[in-house]
Amino acid sequence: MPDSTYQLPITQTMEPTTVAELAVLLQQAHAQTAAVYPLGGQTAIHYGLAAKRDGWGMSTAKLDKIIDFPVKDLTITVEAGITMQCLNEALANEGLMLPLDVPQQMHATLGGVISTNTNGARRFGFGTVRDYVIGIEAVNGKGQVFHGGGRVVKNVAGYDFCKLLTGSVGTLGIITQATVKLKPLPEESVTIVVGVGDPDVAEACVAMLMESPTVPSAIELLYGDSWSELTGNSKDQLTLVVQLSGTAVETAWGQRRLIDDLKNQGAPGASVLSSETHFNLWQQIQEFPAEERELTIQVKTVSSGAVPVIETCRTLDPSCTIQSDAGNGVVTVGFNEIPDGGISGVVITELGPLATTYHGHVETLRCSNPENLTIGTMWGHLAAPEWLHNRIKEQFDPRGILNPGRFVYQ
Repeated sequence: MPDSTYQLPITQTMEPTTVAELAVLLQQAHAQTAAVYPLGGQTAIHYGLAAKRDGWGMSTAKLDKIIDFPVKDLTITVEAGITMQCLNEALANEGLMLPLDVPQQMHATLGGVISTNTNGARRFGFGTVRDYVIGIEAVNGKGQVFHGGGRVVKNVAGYDFCKLLTGSVGTLGIITQATVKLKPLPEESVTIVVGVGDPDVAEACVAMLMESPTVPSAIELLYGDSWSELTGNSKDQLTLVVQLSGTAVETAWGQRRLIDDLKNQGAPGASVLSSETHFNLWQQIQEFPAEERELTIQVKTVSSGAVPVIETCRTLDPSCTIQSDAGNGVVTVGFNEIPDGGISGVVITELGPLATTYHGHVETLRCSNPENLTIGTMWGHLAAPEWLHNRIKEQFDPRGILNPGRFVYQ
């Protein structure tokens, strides 16, 4: 639920029950130039700069229905306010899944997940939000309903609003409906863990796994106190965690092959977790980015950048906790205390240039003093020029009423 540190300056909250009702409310807000803060499950309310302008809260809580579920087509169309838990339960009943490992699934909504581009550990084997959203409906800052994509996988008509709205933090439109592709649930999933004391060996193992015929679902590098009990490895060294999914025959072959391959890379002693520990570990990995702490940052690079970023963070603060989707180059770091040099020292001075070297950038996921964040410390180096971001914003929200001041726009 919402973090009290990040309360929005909301004067009143609306809960429209239909898209038409939402459109009318946004037309009124546009006419009055009233700020509007989209609200889903409010689990990512901390994501973005602190809001300073009083405005309306616009909740999608009552837009939570399943619209269409053609099981044989492996797609589902739902309203954006549906929680990830409800969605996943409906899919599991049909032996299907949407493989996005989202924290706080009891409250997180699909619309919020798309708006914040929230993925998870299995992005390596299964892909990201952008790969699954094939149709979308939203209402822009003028109160106009617009659509992109469709309900079939091979739909290529029109502008790709699906990808444009993914990660837009509710600043271009309030998402009201989405169609997503689905995957069959695997017959079995297993986890192989091994302690890695040498960073060079960790790099070699990740590089090997990138091309492994075992085809991992997830490749994680973990560091810190939080992981020791579940993995059985020392908190002072890196732990490599690999998830394999498929049929029982495939996973049995994969774990034997992988244990041998890791040994050949200089990482002997790999073991297979019990089913209970397997479940608990991945649950903890899923929830890690949402845990409350003084500062949580995320560095997004290519896979070869994961270990250098991890080593830099361990130097900055040996007591930090790290969860890295190493196969994708995403490193999430939790600091119980802000390191010397402050947030700007961590994000801009130390990690920013390193991330750029590996074609990436740094974002602040959570900090105890959000009012001190700037565009630079929140979003890091922007890949696209500022004028381009602003031109796009003007087309969808000319009066700047949607989530004002929270994203990259000036």
